[in-house]
Amino acid sequence: MLRGIVIAGSLIVAAAGAGLAVSGLRGPGAYLLVLGVAVLLGTLFERWRYHPSDRPAARWQSTGERFEDPTTGETVEVFFDPATGERRYQKQASAPGDRPGT
Repeated sequence: MLRGIVIAGSLIVAAAGAGLAVSGLRGPGAYLLVLGVAVLLGTLFERWRYHPSDRPAARWQSTGERFEDPTTGETVEVFFDPATGERRYQKQASAPGDRPGT
């Protein structure tokens, strides 16, 4: 929802900038037009650029630990990076046979 509001706002700012530039106020119009287009492009490409990967990179190793996250109820697997000692928790895709009662 917030993403949609930002996109709509940037389109409004870009349109206002184009309107000001056409009406003779080229400086402020160009500023608003460039600002609106920059925010629009940044918002559109943000999901593509910062999309998290499903699996950790090759350097991450599974610890074999799995547990149920108490807040979401999903199964989480623990990975660690031997170079830094950092731990990462990845949500596991549930298979049809993993559900209780099936």
